[in-house]
Amino acid sequence: MDLAPPSKPSLKQACDNCRKRKIKCSRELPCDKCQCLLLSCSYSDVLRRKGPKFRNLYPLAPIHPLSNRNDTAREQLYADKDHLRFNSPASPAYGDPDTKYGAQDISDTLSQLPPPDLVSSPDSTNSTVESASGQALPHARRLSPQSLLAHVNVYLKYLFSIMPVVRGDELLLDSQHPERLSPRRYAFLASLCAATHLQLKLDGANPIPDSARLQNMGDGHSLVSGDKLLSEAVRARQECDPVEDISIETLLTSFFLFASYGNLDKQSHAWFYLCQATSMAFTLGLHRESTYAGLNAEEAEERRRVFWLLFITERGYALQQSKPVMLRSSIHKPQVLCSDDPILAFGFTNLINIFEKLTTSLYDWVSAGGGDGLVERPPTSVIQSSLCKPISLDGVLEIQQVDILITQQWLQAMMWKLSMSHATQPGSRDDAALPFHLPVLVGKAVMSVMGTVSQGAIDAHGIGMEQKLFDIGSSVADVTRSLGGKAVSRLAEAAVDPRQLLWGILHTLSQIRGSPSYLFPELLERCKTVLGLDCTITMGNFLPTLGSEMPDQLQQLNTWAGEQGWDMLAAGRGPHEIREVEGDQTESASHLPAVSQGSDYGYHDYLPT
Repeated sequence: MDLAPPSKPSLKQACDNCRKRKIKCSRELPCDKCQCLLLSCSYSDVLRRKGPKFRNLYPLAPIHPLSNRNDTAREQLYADKDHLRFNSPASPAYGDPDTKYGAQDISDTLSQLPPPDLVSSPDSTNSTVESASGQALPHARRLSPQSLLAHVNVYLKYLFSIMPVVRGDELLLDSQHPERLSPRRYAFLASLCAATHLQLKLDGANPIPDSARLQNMGDGHSLVSGDKLLSEAVRARQECDPVEDISIETLLTSFFLFASYGNLDKQSHAWFYLCQATSMAFTLGLHRESTYAGLNAEEAEERRRVFWLLFITERGYALQQSKPVMLRSSIHKPQVLCSDDPILAFGFTNLINIFEKLTTSLYDWVSAGGGDGLVERPPTSVIQSSLCKPISLDGVLEIQQVDILITQQWLQAMMWKLSMSHATQPGSRDDAALPFHLPVLVGKAVMSVMGTVSQGAIDAHGIGMEQKLFDIGSSVADVTRSLGGKAVSRLAEAAVDPRQLLWGILHTLSQIRGSPSYLFPELLERCKTVLGLDCTITMGNFLPTLGSEMPDQLQQLNTWAGEQGWDMLAAGRGPHEIREVEGDQTESASHLPAVSQGSDYGYHDYLPT
């Protein structure tokens, strides 16, 4: 007798995950939503009619029997990389208007994140991970797939062009199953998420929301702050042994922890993790060309990018913090024409070329304190002369253009600062003195760049961009304070009024990454006398609230700036010639195409549907 195939049981309530996310459930086992998101589907919650709820966390149910099929599917996806090949930011997929910066308030978009306890809970006995011996051990609660996917997608869109050292397709796949990852892989993913969250300042102006808002955003979802992500990344790292198990993953975990602490302005922690990543690069032999001979072409290029990213980062950070450097230009650069994304590789190589102009003797002199006579002073004028040469950036991604052009000008300002601070040091070989008004020329080039790019391209560089603008603004303020009124007027006629530059830099720092920079009050204090502001001007009344009247002196200064024809947002619409006040030396500031993008990073664009 023929029997009809058994039908799937229809239950009277929604599954645990759908109830928690407040979405429609098919009430099957597994339900359609859990099967689509590869989640464990269960109906363990007991519905109560009335009365207080004595727990807010929903433990993960045991993985359903169909999970083995998902393992097989995942292996097939890994085998067929062309099926899920990640498109770099230069590909047409990133030109989709649906993936532009969202204009919605960041707190609203963050509220759409699912709660972080969808994967496992501390009470779950089924949450396991393989140890080094192959045994399954219980692990602590991990970040949810939705949270990981959201941060990974944000990274791939906005930060991959700055740090092109990951495989996007594998990251997206691993983010769907954090409970299956090894401790090393999960620590890498968690550190990447923390660095992304903190560099883009996704917490907004208030990094620590109030407790009521933290527990409930109105739809049952809790926030995942940058500090909590960093704490989770550090906790996950403690479950690994980075000394015995050194790999590219552990190196990048240290690098992303450096980026996280650096964006929190915790320089001691940042320097520790950067040195740790650099030491791992030496252990892995990334500084030797012979290491790459035994690797396939794809893996060799990935490792070259890791080495040169460390090279760039170490040199920029060491110059800011007066630290020595360990890495040298000892291997070939990443290929451009044979790369899977030649445009991205071209921009990355241009940034490498800029930092190669800085000699190791410069860092030895700076880290030794300079001026003590024990280390010979490097020729800062020669270095500055090599930095002022124009760079061709045709077709380079906007985020990379901002990085290259601002870094080029910032390094010139740093050479001027070093030259002026030790101008009378005996035994110097630097006979050619740098122009005293060089920071004004640098500031003009920087503001012409700022006026032509989107706010998002500026914000993507995190706290490093704020520090560079502060250094340039401080140098412009020092020059302006030292010059008399007539000299300032002649400088304004020949190049640009330095007070206008200071006003533009202050304005940029007042709104960078969605809120005033932590360096804004200090720069404002330095500029008070130069801009003619009295001692009552603070950050609070410099940035009046909507609807309030602007202080009289600020109103007059703003009117004066408009009368002088200074429009920061239009300063770079055409090519600007930067000429010295005296002499025939000329340098052209690169012109960037305007891109209409907002400055907010919306999580809702990256959550799985």
